[in-house]
Amino acid sequence: MRDRHGSTGSPWPELVEGQGCLPSRAIARYGGRRPVLRNDHRRDACATRFLQPRQEDIVLLATNNDFSRSNSLKYGGLDLKLASGLTARSVIIGTLLCVFMSYWSQYAELVIHGTQISLTYPPIGAFIIFVCLYAVTNIGLRVLWPPLALTRPELVVIFTMLVISAGISSIDLAQKLIPMITGPYYYATAANHYQELFWEYIPAWMAPSGERVIRGLYEGSPRGVPWDTWWVPLGTWTAFTLATYVVMVCLLTLVRRQWIDSEKLLFPLVVVPLEVMAEPERGRLLSEFFRNKIMWIGCAAGFLVHFYNGLPGYIPGLPVLEICQWGKIVPTGPWGRPWSSWWEIRFAVLPLIIGLSFLLTSEVSFSLWAFYWLGKFEQALGVSLGLEGLTLRTPGASFPFTGHQTAGAYLAFAGASLWIARRPIKQIIAAGLGLSSKAPDDVDEPLSYRASVWGLVLGLAFMVGWCAYAGIPILVSLAILLICHGYLLAMTRLVAEAGMPWVAEPDWRSHDIIRSVLPTATMTPKAWTGVGMLLAYTHDMRVSSMPRILQCFKMTEQAQMSNRHHTVAIAIAVLVSIPFSYWAFLEAGYTHGGITINLYRFSSLARQPGIYMERVLTQSITHTDWPGLAIIGYGAAKTIALVVLRMKYLWWPLHPVGYVMSYITYLHREWLSVMIGWASQALLLRYGGHTAYRKMRPFFLGLILGAMLACGLWLLIDGFTGLRDHKILY
Repeated sequence: MRDRHGSTGSPWPELVEGQGCLPSRAIARYGGRRPVLRNDHRRDACATRFLQPRQEDIVLLATNNDFSRSNSLKYGGLDLKLASGLTARSVIIGTLLCVFMSYWSQYAELVIHGTQISLTYPPIGAFIIFVCLYAVTNIGLRVLWPPLALTRPELVVIFTMLVISAGISSIDLAQKLIPMITGPYYYATAANHYQELFWEYIPAWMAPSGERVIRGLYEGSPRGVPWDTWWVPLGTWTAFTLATYVVMVCLLTLVRRQWIDSEKLLFPLVVVPLEVMAEPERGRLLSEFFRNKIMWIGCAAGFLVHFYNGLPGYIPGLPVLEICQWGKIVPTGPWGRPWSSWWEIRFAVLPLIIGLSFLLTSEVSFSLWAFYWLGKFEQALGVSLGLEGLTLRTPGASFPFTGHQTAGAYLAFAGASLWIARRPIKQIIAAGLGLSSKAPDDVDEPLSYRASVWGLVLGLAFMVGWCAYAGIPILVSLAILLICHGYLLAMTRLVAEAGMPWVAEPDWRSHDIIRSVLPTATMTPKAWTGVGMLLAYTHDMRVSSMPRILQCFKMTEQAQMSNRHHTVAIAIAVLVSIPFSYWAFLEAGYTHGGITINLYRFSSLARQPGIYMERVLTQSITHTDWPGLAIIGYGAAKTIALVVLRMKYLWWPLHPVGYVMSYITYLHREWLSVMIGWASQALLLRYGGHTAYRKMRPFFLGLILGAMLACGLWLLIDGFTGLRDHKILY
């Protein structure tokens, strides 16, 4: 975009990330509610208005990124973009920690059922391991032998490897793939007729078979893991998984510059890890972040709440602060129609969410809780109009069709993000294909533009070919993969923009959309079976690595290191974590018995492919579900309308992020905490101004740090005591 003076970048060109304040000349120039733009640049300005902050939020954008300023002053004018964290010791430490994470994830999430260490952004488990590493290597070594302390780029590399490993060892791969490809065999009964319906269509290279192999995984086996039957299925799925990582990194290369450099998304979830990594001033042991008393007050508040909530696990009878854990539930049934359709309302005060919401722009935080209630009232209105109980031709959905609405919202949100970035993306694609030399320099991108374009094409082609070999028609597999990656792109943007630690794909997933579009007779049973087995990738993508990879690239920028080196670190983490995660998960299953250690992985997830294939093959759909597709279009239309309103009118208060996330399960518990964070920020800015906001910001960062430290401490204690089902945060 070009501003009124012809320069490219933000609509507020004087605001440079890391300055820590809005320059006075910018305040004078843009003192009104709307910057004055020449007519020939107004359209471009409106386009980049999508997901840009309002004027009252500009100071927050500057402040929330000022942790990069201190680092940029420590190297005496050196070009920090040349700094490399990919050293021998960072790779060795990161690799060893990836191995440990692969084992710890299985023990913590499967055996003792503690707080889920891998489901948040960033993962709690990875953060706790990193904090322990930092305390030993950087605080301890600074006292004993300062030259051995790890540099900030090295810490970023290690943290990145941990973050990627945490997802792979959990339900991003190991804990989802293995149960879901074996579930159709284990849960086959005479009543559901799985064996007659689709067993013969499952390729031998896609899943192991045999009663001893399957039953041993779910019920335990003294013979251990039958590795000879697992090599081929794990190898073929690993090839597919590696292709997905190639596609994700290539996609992020196309949008990284636009989202991070041009639109300057806030990435609230990386603020605390980067503050922890900040190098102290010369002559000091601790950085300014750790010397701030207000931060420690917030840390104590966040820590003590969750520490106390962990005590009843060891002291029976001690009351739990429900409002600070799962939330105080208020049933709405006694309220009568239409309010009884809500079932319940949760009131939760979560320090982690309050701290993160404080870091958001007021527009985003307000929209998150406002759209939660708008969705509630829309549901009540529908019930009043007699829509309660309305269903569609495609089984599995009923009014208010939250999965359909969210599916449309996700796809429209991803499409709008790409449309706004269409010019730089066109330049990148042209440069990658050798058709143009006008694209920006790609020396600091995760991949060269040529590699990203061809990697995207070849990676997607491999995935489509893999699906075709499983019996899925090419166009169908292409549609499934495009919808999946549309969801992932939207989730990545939501994590960067809305800053919530939990996010998930819509309940109406890509394979459900295919079932709505295609009548059953359109494809053969073998093709539908292939789609069902592909649920191992398309179902439950909430721990996908794509949002985490973009967060890591943001950390790379703040640490002033090379994105290319960071890509190598991610590749190492993937290649190390996949085999060790397989090994740890299979050992846990065959040793303890899967259904005895975790019902969600070995029952809920494992049943999904069989349920899908049985539903498709026994409940034949003769026509396209046009009403269902219309509801998806309704969700997309609302999202596009919000985008257009936000682009055209600076006074418009509602951000599209709020609607896109309004039906996500986690927001039903988090809405009150988001509102508290929003109100705290609004009151500070109104009555104390920017000075008060900057002074109190460490308190809210402390809330985030304290909550994660408390969860980590209980995880360590539970690991030694073996206490099961002791969940603190989630």
